[in-house]
Amino acid sequence: MLDANPRLLNAALWLVVLFVTFYVLVIARDLLIPLVLAVFIWYLINLMARLLDRIHVGGWHLPRLLQFLLAGGIMVMAVWFFARMLTSNVNQVIEAAPAYQANINRLISDTFSRFGVAEPPALTALLQRINIGSFLGGMAAALGGLLGNIGLILIYLVFLFLEQRFFPSKLNAIFPDESQRDKVVAMLEDVDRDVATYIGIKTLVSAMTGLISWVVLTLIDLDFAGFWAILIFVLNFIPNIGSLVATLLPALLALLQFDTLTPFFIVAIGVGATQIFVGSFLEPNLMSRSLNISPLIVLLSLVLWGSLWGISGMFLCVPITVVLMIILYHFDSARWIAVALSKDGQVTPSREA
Repeated sequence: MLDANPRLLNAALWLVVLFVTFYVLVIARDLLIPLVLAVFIWYLINLMARLLDRIHVGGWHLPRLLQFLLAGGIMVMAVWFFARMLTSNVNQVIEAAPAYQANINRLISDTFSRFGVAEPPALTALLQRINIGSFLGGMAAALGGLLGNIGLILIYLVFLFLEQRFFPSKLNAIFPDESQRDKVVAMLEDVDRDVATYIGIKTLVSAMTGLISWVVLTLIDLDFAGFWAILIFVLNFIPNIGSLVATLLPALLALLQFDTLTPFFIVAIGVGATQIFVGSFLEPNLMSRSLNISPLIVLLSLVLWGSLWGISGMFLCVPITVVLMIILYHFDSARWIAVALSKDGQVTPSREA
């Protein structure tokens, strides 16, 4: 009994820590979400700066400061383009919603008529309660909420870049013992590499998916093809369900916009095939084994962070899980948790990645 007391005390302590952690994550979400998004953008800017550093013309290459300024400028232009596309199209989409609503009512009536059902009042009334305008407005409001924090995100970004050059000296001061410092540096390098790999490759393949989808949607003259392409790009950052929603939304719009089913099948097959190719072949081959996370853990983290932080949590669930898994791996007492979070039990980071 005496031996069990320390274990019970330790378990109770961990429960208290978990409760306090989740409580803080919920009540401080308005401050924490912009901070994590700022870190996300900070990673992207650093990735672009590294790529620019590889560009050599003869023996000359861009100075370090110019690399970061150019990378930051590209990021600002991308955010500005996204915000402009969203604000310029969302009102038009909502204005067109009544026409889509009329089309869905007509589609319901025609479908029942083909099966010889003249008046199915209960089901018809239920389906006709679907408000396309409210749905599109809510979706746009959720995306607009992410952009509404841009001021706070920029403030966080400025301080992150101001602190970045002092990270090595602070690390040396915190860990004067060289062997201990080497372990911490190794852990930070693993976190940096794997998170940067995820963010960089996910951004690349999502942009490719959005571009190919835009070509497909433009070829059939779908309304607001640019808006849907950007939405597909954004939704691809949400694991599992993001690609499904990104395929269904434009396909359903094609069903509502056109009088025939051909555009619907073109969108469903074209965008769906792109999602399958990117998600099942291209992305896993690019990421290789650097993100060896269990699909079940990805799904559970999606549910957890989505319930805590909404859409922002869905975007960030995989990077957060990667960081957690790598940190736990470097502690002997918690390594079993990292193994449980992995896909096949192989958690050892690949230094050659």
